[in-house]
Amino acid sequence: MLEKIIASCPKELDLTNDSHSEIIIETVETILKEKYGISEIEKIEAKLIAQNDDTLIFILLALKIAKSKIIASKTKEPLMVSIVFAIYKEHNRIKKISEHPHGEDFLLKKIAQLEWLFKNCPKIEWELIIVDDGCPEGSGNIAQGIVDKNGLNDKVRVLFLAEAIEQKLSPAKTIHSTNESQKGGSIIYGMWDAIKETKSKNQIVVYTDADLSTHLGQLMLLVDPLINQNKLAAIGSRREARSVVIKKGARNDRGKLFIYLWKRLIPNLGGIIDTQCGFKAFRAEIVPEIIEGLLERKFAFDIELLLRTELLKKESIIKVPIAWIDSEAASTTTDLQPYLPMLKAIVKMNRKYFPEEHQADEFANLINSWEESDFNKILANIPQEIVCREPMEFTEYDKIRAADFKA
Repeated sequence: MLEKIIASCPKELDLTNDSHSEIIIETVETILKEKYGISEIEKIEAKLIAQNDDTLIFILLALKIAKSKIIASKTKEPLMVSIVFAIYKEHNRIKKISEHPHGEDFLLKKIAQLEWLFKNCPKIEWELIIVDDGCPEGSGNIAQGIVDKNGLNDKVRVLFLAEAIEQKLSPAKTIHSTNESQKGGSIIYGMWDAIKETKSKNQIVVYTDADLSTHLGQLMLLVDPLINQNKLAAIGSRREARSVVIKKGARNDRGKLFIYLWKRLIPNLGGIIDTQCGFKAFRAEIVPEIIEGLLERKFAFDIELLLRTELLKKESIIKVPIAWIDSEAASTTTDLQPYLPMLKAIVKMNRKYFPEEHQADEFANLINSWEESDFNKILANIPQEIVCREPMEFTEYDKIRAADFKA
């Protein structure tokens, strides 16, 4: 049966394609009818991943979603799942592909994914929280129009960071303009809004990206260790042995450099590498503690949330291998390449949260001294010792010192 399923699947996956979205769900439902258990699915998954064949992306994503659906169906205690994402310059991707070449219809597709995942799961409630990050094209108003048109106000709400700033709400009290946020400010506001009224003894707050790179059918893979394994946070990771990634473009040596440098400054995240994957879940009760007094409201906010979670309780974060399909055609961050501002923000974190340490201090001083022109020279001459290694090695490997970058 599995061979027949694989043979019938398309060899490429485009989640903006309605027919592909339907085939994914049909494939998952076929797998579920076969009554596979999670351990059996993981054995199948491991064999297919070992083939290193991108044409298997359909079945591999379907297997992950099938595991998630099984977990949802077995949830016996009341559970509330709040999903947050920020929008900025998403006025094109929020449209249908018939309306714009970069259209993904991502809002309605996310809702469809959640409705399917939680169908026939009476113990699970969910909500979707969309936060406009100060979009000059009015992405939030467009989203609200879609919500109103489709009668979704009981499940979906649209917030505006500008309103939180104007009203001096707690999560926005340290910023004066949406210009001071690049995603982080809006995610923090959305997380705060999710937990401001207790909805369930068991509540999980998830944040994701606006695009369709991560199918939300996988959501219960993050939730499971938080409700069953006493973890405080679960992060979707694209760098695990059972991760499935379809990435456009060349290998990102700049990303390797970024990981090497932040690893010198943040010592408590151990084997965590993929801090920037937009698919993370937190137990609701820790959200007030980890978002209060954050330094960062821009793209490095993920790292600060994780380090604060780990400071609350050691080894409380679990990495979850996910399927991730690149969606970069209309990305709002592709051209920003904010590595240097992120590193400077991480320097501030190092100095706030950790005791002084000689090597970290050398890197902190070096990074703070860099102008864009200096950093561009580094990017053009990334040490081969970094380029030739895998990011997982950078927790231990530290042979390239601050003096080497100066040289």
